[in-house]
Amino acid sequence: MRVKKLILVMFMVSFSVHAIQSPEQALLDIQHSQFEDQYEILLVGDKQIPIVIQESNTALTRGVAVLVGESGKNPFSEHSIGSLSNSLNNVGWVTMVMPAPISGFWPEAENNAVPNQQADPSTQPPDATANQTNQNILSHSALSQIEEVDFEQHEQQIIQQMQAITEKTNQYSGFFLVISQGTSAAWLTKIYAENKLNSPDGMVSVSPQWPDRNYNQQIPKWVSQTQMPYLDIYTSWDTPWAATTAAQRKIQSIKSLKLMYRQRELLGQSMDSQQSARLGKEIYGWLTHMGW
Repeated sequence: MRVKKLILVMFMVSFSVHAIQSPEQALLDIQHSQFEDQYEILLVGDKQIPIVIQESNTALTRGVAVLVGESGKNPFSEHSIGSLSNSLNNVGWVTMVMPAPISGFWPEAENNAVPNQQADPSTQPPDATANQTNQNILSHSALSQIEEVDFEQHEQQIIQQMQAITEKTNQYSGFFLVISQGTSAAWLTKIYAENKLNSPDGMVSVSPQWPDRNYNQQIPKWVSQTQMPYLDIYTSWDTPWAATTAAQRKIQSIKSLKLMYRQRELLGQSMDSQQSARLGKEIYGWLTHMGW
């Protein structure tokens, strides 16, 4: 079976309450908490990036799902993106969990972000009133918070990590999924829209955002310019940065006649075991709809 590439980019929950963590710190954590045969080291230039691989639990493997955590957050913790692995393993996916780089960019702390209380609880994008509220919140922090040189440095690092892990996925047949959070979803959307990496077969993005108005407001454009099928997830606990672009992400994708675009709201509490199961079902339903 020829290898197909599907990027499932998910950015769950905007910011964690845990301290900002580098991939090097994630490596130390996993070395202390896991046996040596439960993780592998991915060499990216002179950096050692830890990855956790879990095999499919079914007779027929659909492909590989690469899960990329939010920058500075530990993707291997209980309430992180890595908790989605079991749901995907149970429906035929091999999963590879990888931390995002922090090169040139440190995400703002949780206590600096204002929770989004205005998201529409229906399955439709946040309404105009909620959007205006989020715009008002962000008006006080509209100046650029990410220097251009830092932005480009981080982008190059995530490209290098994706190139390295893509080689690892070539050991498996089937589709290739990448699952990410927050700023990583935004960066990967931009990277694939600009063809800086080969386009995947599909992409799932959960709450893409940058804590910088100049970059953040371009996310809808980059979503609409991606060539692959795209599942766009937003939540009621998104930060204003993510919530303020939710409606435009859908509008611009429709106006550009983007094929296989779907936007869905993930209901419930912030990341927990039930939420991971809900997200897994949402992803599985979308992939099944496309015949995968």
